[in-house]
Amino acid sequence: MVKENSNRIERAGISLWRQVGDALAEDIADGTFAAGERLPSSESLAARFSVNRHTVLKAIAHLESEGYVRIERARGAFAVVNPIELRLGARSWFEQNLRDGNRTPSRTIIAKERIRAPLEIATPLQIKPGSPVLFVTLLGEADGFPINYNYNYFPLQRMPGVEEAFQAVGKGPTEDFSFGKIFKSIGVKDFRRKTVRIRARPPSREEATKLKMPASAYVLVTEVVQVDSKDSPVVYAETCYSAGRVSLLVDI
Repeated sequence: MVKENSNRIERAGISLWRQVGDALAEDIADGTFAAGERLPSSESLAARFSVNRHTVLKAIAHLESEGYVRIERARGAFAVVNPIELRLGARSWFEQNLRDGNRTPSRTIIAKERIRAPLEIATPLQIKPGSPVLFVTLLGEADGFPINYNYNYFPLQRMPGVEEAFQAVGKGPTEDFSFGKIFKSIGVKDFRRKTVRIRARPPSREEATKLKMPASAYVLVTEVVQVDSKDSPVVYAETCYSAGRVSLLVDI
C-alpha cells in the first residue's frame, strides 16, 4: 500500500503518484478492472492508497497519457485494456480500422476554410505556393472517444467540388463519413497513400484539449500524401494521435 505524510509529498511526490499509477495499471492489466469499466472515484482511490486526492488525479492523468484509461468529463476514468491499433497501408483507412476492431467510428468537422498554400503545403501537393487549397480540420473518434485530430489540405484547382462535398457533411459527429465517399462524390474513384512520415512532438493546447490528453504527454504525428490513379496528390494530411492511446502499424 502506498503511504504518504505531509513532508514526504513535496520531496517525493513524483515517486508517490507513479506508485499509485503503477498499481492501477496492474489492476487494469490483470483484469481487476475490465475494459470499459469505470474506475472508483478519486476520493475512493485516495482512501485505498492512503494518499491525497491530488496525488490520485496526477496518477490518473499519467495513465491517460499512457493509454491505460480514458477520461470522460463529468463521468470519470474508464479502463482501456488494449490500445487501438491503426493500420497505415496504402489503402487502410481509419473507419475500416475501427470497424474491424468492433468499434464505432465517427468524424466531426471542426473547421474548414480556403487558404493560400504556403511552401510547406504546396510542395507535397505539387502545386505552386499561393495556390488555393481547402483546409479542413477533423476530429476522429472511436465509440465517442477522441482518437485523432486531423489537418487536411485539398488542392482546389485539381479537385473542384470538394468544398461543397464537405459542406454536405454537416455539423456534429457523423458515423457516415469517409474520404472515399468525399472523393467519389467529386469523381475521384481511386486513391491511395503514397508517402507516410511519422514523428513525435508535444501537442498544442487545442490538440491536447480535443484529444482529452495531458499537455505534458506526446502525440504521434503522421504526415501523409494521398494520390489518385494518375499519381496526382489529392490531399496532404497531418494527423495527431495520443502516443499512449494508439499503436500505428505500417503495412509494406
